[in-house]
Amino acid sequence: MLFNSWEFLILLLITLLCFYAIPRCAAQKCIQTTIFITASAVFYAWEDWRLLALLVISCGGNAAATVHILSKKIRGDEAGAHFWVKMAIILNLALLGLFKYAGLVVSSIPGIPQNWVDWVCSIPLPIGISFYTFHGISMVVDMSRGKVHAYDQMLQTESKVKLYSTTMRDMGLYLLMFPQLIAGPIIKAHYFWPQIKAKLWNNIDWARALRYLITGYFFKMVVADNLSPVTEVLTSSEFITRTDGATLLMILLGYSIQIFADFGGYSMIAIGLAALFGYRFPINFNFPYISTSLTQFWQRWNMTLSAWLRDYLYIPLGGNRKGAARTYINLFLVMFLGGLWHGADWKFALWGSMHGLVLAIERFIGNTSWGKRLRIPQWISIPYCFIIVCALWTTFLMPNIDTVYLFFHQVCTHFSCSPAAFIMNPSIYSVCLYASFIVIYHIWGWWRENKQRHQPVHRGTLSFRGACIYGFMLFMILTNSGPQCGFVYFQF
Repeated sequence: MLFNSWEFLILLLITLLCFYAIPRCAAQKCIQTTIFITASAVFYAWEDWRLLALLVISCGGNAAATVHILSKKIRGDEAGAHFWVKMAIILNLALLGLFKYAGLVVSSIPGIPQNWVDWVCSIPLPIGISFYTFHGISMVVDMSRGKVHAYDQMLQTESKVKLYSTTMRDMGLYLLMFPQLIAGPIIKAHYFWPQIKAKLWNNIDWARALRYLITGYFFKMVVADNLSPVTEVLTSSEFITRTDGATLLMILLGYSIQIFADFGGYSMIAIGLAALFGYRFPINFNFPYISTSLTQFWQRWNMTLSAWLRDYLYIPLGGNRKGAARTYINLFLVMFLGGLWHGADWKFALWGSMHGLVLAIERFIGNTSWGKRLRIPQWISIPYCFIIVCALWTTFLMPNIDTVYLFFHQVCTHFSCSPAAFIMNPSIYSVCLYASFIVIYHIWGWWRENKQRHQPVHRGTLSFRGACIYGFMLFMILTNSGPQCGFVYFQF
């Protein structure tokens, strides 16, 4: 079920009415949580109810592991708690590996019969599995690290059956919560668990909810969905072969805008939906295209994934605590695995490897004496970062590495074009029109960071100018939305 569908809007309205219709009582939190889980199950199983089976296995396994970790820790049995953490991580990674990476592994082994390879590759990928797998790992690891204290008192006073049922219910909410179920943001357990409490209608942050919902739907439905038909031509080798390099680069620029508007729009919608139910999600994008380095880009783009990889992979690998060489290796390895997380294909491994390589080079330069004194103006550093990011988006859009090579070969060997034909090209017009909204958005972000950094930002009230801007976006959503498309990150 898509956020931009009538079915979802009906489900959202029914869920909101039922969620806040519960009167204040001892069981209010339990009932509201159950309503939210039920709505999330309907949302997830709308296209295929069989997908719920995997979620139930993930939820049950992580809940059981959580209860055992708590029990072991309260007795001082750290070895036993560590054992259950490992078992839970193995379960999560096994589910992810079976459905996402089995095809890649089998196809890479020589001598395997082709019919076996075809059968394994035909196993469908459950949507959102990467995200709720990461949530499950976050839960058991944070619990083992003593960062989640929701059940400390229950361990002393309640039976194990009661503890397990409560943990199972809360785990179900954490994994299934429909605003972030399919494509994040990735919310760490210690951030989310304290928010599980009874919610009141009067406490809804309407300003936050509407601000993020309108902006998110505008980015997705007006910008991303209108650019999608323009950029999908880059998946065709025939189109690339007969098109000049300048046009190809403009369409690639359009895809760079589209993927930000699509994923950033989804994240904003998720934040707004969570606010309607009294939950606060962290921001996931912070004007990534004004980054002055690739290091800064990953502090602005998909911020919750970057934080997850840092806390649960980069730091456990040693981070920067074991010397410069190990730091560079860790950076490269984390980005390589992060690339494979995006998709079971070697083109994603290439994408992650190139990001890791540039991050390691930037880290090396930053550690040198001359690098510490180096001051590159933003009019150079921002285009440098943007060009690298755009060039590497080709691995996301194009079907294979051969098509990526063909694209850059065509750009380098057939760059010239007719100015008149270029200007009159409807694809170029669409890219310029819809990209302008994202460009203006980033210019405003740059201005706010560099020119208004000492001025307070008032978010509680909406100015007349702000009301006009949101009114314009709402008008564009109603009158100029593109063809309904799924979210780009659903495939990951």
